[in-house]
Amino acid sequence: MLHKKTIIATWVLLSFFFISCSSDDDKTETSSTLLEVKSTQIDARSYEDWVYFSFESGAVVEIDPENFKESLAWDIAFHRNDVRLNCGESGSGSAGAYTTDKTGLSEVFTAPETGYVVDATKTIMTKFVLPEPIFEEQPANLEINWLEVDTSNPPPVYTLHDKVFVVRTASGKYAKIKFTNYLGNMNETMIISMSYVYQPDGSRNF
Repeated sequence: MLHKKTIIATWVLLSFFFISCSSDDDKTETSSTLLEVKSTQIDARSYEDWVYFSFESGAVVEIDPENFKESLAWDIAFHRNDVRLNCGESGSGSAGAYTTDKTGLSEVFTAPETGYVVDATKTIMTKFVLPEPIFEEQPANLEINWLEVDTSNPPPVYTLHDKVFVVRTASGKYAKIKFTNYLGNMNETMIISMSYVYQPDGSRNF
């Protein structure tokens, strides 16, 4: 009888051990899938050049300005307050932009399935010269309206919009982004600060 009780007690302890281990493994797996909020600062002061950024590498990438439409190495690009995505008139990628009604990254849990706006053309200032600046029609995204610049009266008035944008990348993955500043450390305009979360597994879940 004592032997039987010992076996039962041992079995209970082993069961508890394996359940505990399984629970710990589940916690580890869950915590490892948490997506990190990253921040970057991009110098977009140039009137002539675009700055290209990859969500996969989390860094600015060097792209031939003459052949940017053929490259899939970039997802989003910046020129002053203008934005370009790798899609439509700007590239051969699968990118697109969606404006949410949320103001915090933590409020956006899932990327929308449809409704993404691809790049068209936009009139942008390519040279700031007096008495008349030079403007050109260039490919850009019209959905990501992150910064309004009012130049009707000097000095310019800047209005930073607080919406979270969802971006589909060149490879069809997803990121959610929020622009947090247009000023650099020395108050230079068009030094862009952006926080983002990138989902590398191809799902729409953040």
